[in-house]
Amino acid sequence: MDSVENVRAFLAVADMGSFTAAARRLDVSAPVVTKRVSALEKELKVLLFQRTTRSLTLTASGRDMLGAAREFLAAYERLSERAVVDERSLGGRLRVKAPASFTNHFLGRLLNAFFLSHPKASIELQLANRAVDPVLENFDFVITGLPVTYEGVEEFPLCPFKRHVYASPDYLAHHGTPEHPSELPGHRCLLYSYQNTVRTWTFTDARAGDIQVTVDGGFATNDIDAMHNACVDGMGVAILPRYRARDSVLAGRLVQILPGFGLPDYWIKVLRPANHHNPKLFHALLDFLVEGLARLKAQGTDL
Repeated sequence: MDSVENVRAFLAVADMGSFTAAARRLDVSAPVVTKRVSALEKELKVLLFQRTTRSLTLTASGRDMLGAAREFLAAYERLSERAVVDERSLGGRLRVKAPASFTNHFLGRLLNAFFLSHPKASIELQLANRAVDPVLENFDFVITGLPVTYEGVEEFPLCPFKRHVYASPDYLAHHGTPEHPSELPGHRCLLYSYQNTVRTWTFTDARAGDIQVTVDGGFATNDIDAMHNACVDGMGVAILPRYRARDSVLAGRLVQILPGFGLPDYWIKVLRPANHHNPKLFHALLDFLVEGLARLKAQGTDL
């Protein structure tokens, strides 16, 4: 256990840039953090930090040790999480970021149910559609469907969701229905933007393999609901999650097009800092969401 806490102290100092800030994160005194880092240096027989009265910097050995230290701590936490936990005593606080549309459709009720069943735990939920680095923005639990990765951040799969191409009946009546992805450059296509606007759509065909087309249409957004509404209003062709388009398709406001050409599934995943301070609460919530979404899918809910 001493080695684990020593590694935890080393990573906290490396992330926070000072022994005092690391002590606040770990909820211990600064001398305790100093003692733990010194003990780790003695155990490893290397100097991890260069200390002066005015600065604190990682040595070359310290920088080399960061990756291994994060892996060591993550492995220990995964092992310790196998212990049986009394759910009534599960406590702590999680700062959670999630995408607005997926949360409003599915995750919101699951999050509410989880925290109602764990009264000693608390949540701060922020809805945002942009990419978020949990380390830089101090989030404990980042739910995202964006294909982003960050250094010092672990990823956990949550669930896949299907996407299809849609347009409104009015748009198709005025502009025709494309029969092949190669026809899309001649159409107004609504674009999704997160860090950069995505202008290349990739389809899969059993015979031709991957088909990539470059599209444009004068409209881009990072919000699925705004994309859906623009498509319903006849602004153009859009790729939408099946769950978001379903009701509009049933109501006749949208039509699925290009049904013979598949789109890669997107995965909703969870990101967390590799040295997260409350792994039991984190994994309890993660397991609850995975099971809840799987149950919804088994009941016939479109994801």
